[in-house]
Amino acid sequence: MFFSVGQHEEAAIAVDQLVNPVNAGNPMVLSFVRTYSSTAFFKATSKDAAPFYVDTVTNKRINKKNWTEGMHNVARLKGSQVPAAPYRFKITIFGYIMLLAVIGFFAYLTYDSFLKPVNPNINAAQPLEQTMEPNNIYFGRFERYEEGQRIPLKTGFGWFKVTENANGTVKLAMSKEMQTHHQAPANMNSTDFEETVAEMKIEEQESYNIRLKSTDGLLEVNLTEKK
Repeated sequence: MFFSVGQHEEAAIAVDQLVNPVNAGNPMVLSFVRTYSSTAFFKATSKDAAPFYVDTVTNKRINKKNWTEGMHNVARLKGSQVPAAPYRFKITIFGYIMLLAVIGFFAYLTYDSFLKPVNPNINAAQPLEQTMEPNNIYFGRFERYEEGQRIPLKTGFGWFKVTENANGTVKLAMSKEMQTHHQAPANMNSTDFEETVAEMKIEEQESYNIRLKSTDGLLEVNLTEKK
């Protein structure tokens, strides 16, 4: 970030009535200097102008430890006559842009955290988490096994219809048009189902999946979408 500091002489006053404590024959000037600093976002100045005595022959400042009582008194008296600083703190146009951006950011955080209306459905059960009711239709995949075999005899994709859910047993009917490879659910038959149903037990039910297994252990079904 661009940053600069500089000093500007606000006033220079001849003090011929004072004796130079370092070089008695050399005249002095009482100078008042104010510090100015600036960045891309703001400008600032010191409240008070600092006094300095300068030897006009050597053009060197006289160390404050060498000041006489009279020099201190004159510096205090003349310091009240120095013009006030034109400003103490001033924001630049880029500073205003940054300030508005920060205010906007925290306003958004406040709104999003405390004032944003709560979605009444945010905690509602997702479709696959809801109780499986008769006539509910789901899309998913099945695997059919033979007794004692661990490799599926047949697999497929399609729609399933719940015909009954009682005492923890769900009866499912498969669509009459099951496919051996995945297709878009919308393109598959979800209205015509087999008369034969399979008795299933729910093994797992999450927001993204329902896993069921037949009571004889030979059919597994994973449902991933509810119609």
